[in-house]
Amino acid sequence: MEEVGVAKVYHSLMSKYDAIPFKSKPQFSLEDYITDQALNGMFGLLAAEEKKIRENPAARTTELLKEVFGK
Repeated sequence: MEEVGVAKVYHSLMSKYDAIPFKSKPQFSLEDYITDQALNGMFGLLAAEEKKIRENPAARTTELLKEVFGK
């Protein structure tokens, strides 16, 4: 996040938000949000691949996949 500048933009935005009077601080963590979105994306891809393997016997390319999904 530091390398691509996301953290800098986020901290700049939050410093402006913090300058607003009579507001409560949001319960938000940029790091947690990015981690959650990355995990959701990764597990979404895994689910799509598993669906393809279950539906298409030709996608079972290894002996392990044939053993696990062949029954």
